[in-house]
Parts: sequence; C-alpha cells; structure tokens
Amino acid sequence: MTICYFCENIPVETWFGSFCSDCRKIKNIGNIYGFKEIKLVLEKVCIRNEKQRQFKIDSKLKESETENDTITCGVVTRSKMP
Repeated sequence: MTICYFCENIPVETWFGSFCSDCRKIKNIGNIYGFKEIKLVLEKVCIRNEKQRQFKIDSKLKESETENDTITCGVVTRSKMP
C-alpha cells in the first residue's frame, strides 16, 4: 500500500487511491467550500501571530504567578486542623 499524499503518514484507503480516510474528508470539504476559504480559516484560527503568542505567554505567566501566591507551604498538625 502507498502512503497518503496529503498527511504522508497513513496508508491510503484503497490500492488505487491517493488519500487516507481523514484526508479524503478534508479534500471533500475543500471541494465544497473552496481551498482558499479553508486556508484563510486555518490561518485565522490555528496559526497565531507574534502578538497573539505574546499575549498567551503573558496570560499564562500571570496565571502561574497568582497560583504561586495562593499556595502556602507548611505542615498541618492535628491541633491546627480546622
């Protein structure tokens, strides 16, 4: 069996086919909506630009800082338990 032309990982569905089942579905969606439209959606939804990446990094850092502020270390003994 040959390997899928699109994902280049999975064997094709049939001996005369070019795509695996998942990539065949993607190709059919592209035939319906147009490949330029799909490319634009993927770029807007899946690919982050520098500003979006920096915002995500900053928000994760701020989130981890607030988590560290609320965590207290110590041993709770029976006499100090609520």
